[in-house]
Amino acid sequence: MNLVQINVWLDVIFVALYIFVLLFLIFHFTLFVTTGRFRKAFVEGNWPTHDERPPATPKALHAVHMCSMIILGFTGMYLRFPFFYGGRVAMRNTHYVFMVIVSVVLIWRVWYAFFSKHRDWQEFAIRKKDVQSALGVLAYYGYFSNNKPHVAKYNVLQKMSYFLFLIMMFAQMFTGLALVKSSLLMGVSPSYLIIGWWSGAIGGQALTLWYARTIHYILNWLFIIMTTVHLYLAATVDVPCALDFFGIREMKVADGHGHDETPAKETEPAIAPQTA
Repeated sequence: MNLVQINVWLDVIFVALYIFVLLFLIFHFTLFVTTGRFRKAFVEGNWPTHDERPPATPKALHAVHMCSMIILGFTGMYLRFPFFYGGRVAMRNTHYVFMVIVSVVLIWRVWYAFFSKHRDWQEFAIRKKDVQSALGVLAYYGYFSNNKPHVAKYNVLQKMSYFLFLIMMFAQMFTGLALVKSSLLMGVSPSYLIIGWWSGAIGGQALTLWYARTIHYILNWLFIIMTTVHLYLAATVDVPCALDFFGIREMKVADGHGHDETPAKETEPAIAPQTA
């Protein structure tokens, strides 16, 4: 099988996979309605409770990151499948701009988690009690149980997905920069700095670029799938928290008050935004 055939098969596989994911989410939403959870949440207003609102900095970074990832997914797909004429240069430049934004936001968020005054990396650590709650969380989201285990700010599925997302983001940054051939630093391109000087060891620069482009393309599809699922869960499981994260509407906290009574402070850790 040659490289062109591999590219075609990747297109077919991921389009089919995405259609399957969409069909599964439609089925999952049907269960959301028929089991009564939709009525309890959207009609009766029975949403998950939170002791405090999320701090401002992670909320802002989350909103910028999410919007940027959507734009990157769209422009990346256009570069792969130019579905209208004359937009390639604009789409590529837009892709580069938001690549920089996402990279800065990612580095900022990692710094915030580990080195800032309000570092929160421990909230994402997967501990023994998280692993023990995994089956219960799966049973809840799979509609086999109405009891959702709560052992930390984020459940174990969220922690695992965030950890995977972090690894994928750094891999996407690496492969994305490896594809930039423009001379940006002292006449040298990021592509040459990352892969050009050693690519001969694995078949030459053209083949190495194909590897980088293929990995980048696969990761782009995985991000699109993960973002779709994340948006679906945010729009069904805990809408008040999702709206708060994007600065649209402040959610009420456990004591019944929102911004008017007790605004959140950066010095106080946030509790349990169950949006995914």
